[in-house]
Amino acid sequence: MTPRERLTAALEHHEPDRVPIDLGGSSTTSIAASTYEQLRSFLGLPNEDIAIIDQVQQLAYLSDDLLDRLQADTRLVHLPRGAVTFPPVQDEGEYLAYHDRWGIKLKMPKDSPFYFDRVEFPIRPPAVEGVEAYSWPPPIESPPALRKVARAIYEETEFGLVGGSFMGIGGIFEQGWKLVGLEDALMGMLTEPGFGERLLDRVTDAYIEAATNYLEQVGDYLDVFTFADDICSQEAWIISPDLYVSLVKPRHRRLFEAVRQKTKAKIFYHSCGAVFDLIPHLIEIGVDIINPVQVSARGMDTRRLKAAYGQDIVFWGGGVDTQWNLPFGTPEEVADEVKRRIDDLAPGGGFVFAAVHNIQALVPPANVMAAFEMAADYGRY
Repeated sequence: MTPRERLTAALEHHEPDRVPIDLGGSSTTSIAASTYEQLRSFLGLPNEDIAIIDQVQQLAYLSDDLLDRLQADTRLVHLPRGAVTFPPVQDEGEYLAYHDRWGIKLKMPKDSPFYFDRVEFPIRPPAVEGVEAYSWPPPIESPPALRKVARAIYEETEFGLVGGSFMGIGGIFEQGWKLVGLEDALMGMLTEPGFGERLLDRVTDAYIEAATNYLEQVGDYLDVFTFADDICSQEAWIISPDLYVSLVKPRHRRLFEAVRQKTKAKIFYHSCGAVFDLIPHLIEIGVDIINPVQVSARGMDTRRLKAAYGQDIVFWGGGVDTQWNLPFGTPEEVADEVKRRIDDLAPGGGFVFAAVHNIQALVPPANVMAAFEMAADYGRY
């Protein structure tokens, strides 16, 4: 089977010749730039200038030579390296800092340059008047060059096409609190009449416009449209299920309905954490794929997940634990976990192998190779 045929079969809950493999298809299935550079060296691949595709998470653009070596079946639909610019970074002594397009300030320590964290929030006060006074950024445009990228991948290769999450179409709940600060946002949603509705309506409107612009360029070619919105922590819901149902779920539904009007691509939804009880809500509003399948979170046993939801949703991720085993285990322990996850999630199709979230900095390259080589070898049906 071709990679695209393999991915399509798995997404339709059929068994392909082997489990499809993804690396770099989304902002939650990629690899830190420092680990990517080390992995290239470990494999003896040519040196290249490492380019950043995600400024906050410090993720790398991935070249085809490495993706081919790992037998990845997907390719990201994104502008080529150098075609996307990021806000300028300022030196603040021990930190690097910048303001993003929303006016949020982010900082990263120089001595541990792993992530930029949000430290200052533009919407004040956390109330309706703060939402109304805020200067909303202009719509995210998707240039016609993006369509050329998608067409070239579709017509000149046999890979599955994945896109969405790198194009500024992020979480509705997440972007809401990132504009206000998590604690203030949660308090405001509970205590300020109309605040949560107004805030998330404006974010939803912005994301529908961004998704529409993006899908008008590439929607005809995509196999998978990715979206990320963390609703759960490692132990439980971040907000109550009732608040999710009343405040967030209708806006997720509205966004996904807009996406469906522009593409036949499967909808991929990312939420970290203990999402077992969230999944039925996602199925109800039209989500096809759940990611990252955080196996270290409460209630996220892969065999239990497959038994409960395997007929209705695709598991994309869960292939190896990036919190403990991938960074700290031996190659043999990593390979053993990959086998166990394939045994749990692959039967009947409906499984795409990826690590649980992005492969982080400081992960040994031998462990990365142990995971992907075992996925390719053991994942055969």
